[in-house]
Amino acid sequence: MEKIKGLLQDKEKMRELIVYVLFGVLTTVVNWVIYTLLTTILGMTGYPEGSASYVLIGNAANAVAWIISVLFAFFTNKRYVFKSEKTRENGAWKEFGLFVSARVLSYLLFDLGLYTLCLFFLPHQVDKILMNVLVVIFNYLASKLVVFRKKA
Repeated sequence: MEKIKGLLQDKEKMRELIVYVLFGVLTTVVNWVIYTLLTTILGMTGYPEGSASYVLIGNAANAVAWIISVLFAFFTNKRYVFKSEKTRENGAWKEFGLFVSARVLSYLLFDLGLYTLCLFFLPHQVDKILMNVLVVIFNYLASKLVVFRKKA
């Protein structure tokens, strides 16, 4: 309870959390728009749920949506959320590598692993919502504690 009180009293931490949620929502919108466009264009719903073609199209659309949304998330998180001032000369490439690595890990754990497993049991829209919630939590912690960590 004390940690929550401390968070509410620290204006910079509150700003960071609010802006992270805002850009997280926008990143999710980017992901959903790309995913929906691709599944529609590729005719995913023309196949029986759980079939190999259905899962393949879902995973392909998910992968492309993921790549585009990770790029969007990196630039918005770097500039607006965590206000990192690192440049190419002083560590921005390392930040990018750590950011992508953390996102790859969350992709493998949630988007690819659980998404594929759940596609056999849940409608793809419900599965996508569940995965997005888990991914947002994991990605915030990775970005805050590893990628954009401020030196003491």
